Amino acid sequence: MSAVLKIFGLDPKVPAPPPPDPEITAAQQRQEERLEAEEQQKMRAIAARRRSRSTGGRRMLLSKERENAQTGVQSTLGGGV
Repeated sequence: MSAVLKIFGLDPKVPAPPPPDPEITAAQQRQEERLEAEEQQKMRAIAARRRSRSTGGRRMLLSKERENAQTGVQSTLGGGV
């Protein structure tokens, strides 16, 4: 068995590497959580932008500030009334 390990460059007498520092693993976990939260926030912002684009035009056309919201604008742009 040791001959097979030596062929692959592994020495059976070499000890296993020490486990990673708990502080490093905790920092990596915090970073992953932070990145996940940022990604979710970006996805929410994109969804909000899509919603505003799809409903913004209809809302403005049917605004109560317009005299007759259902018929639309009657005057022309420019000098004529």
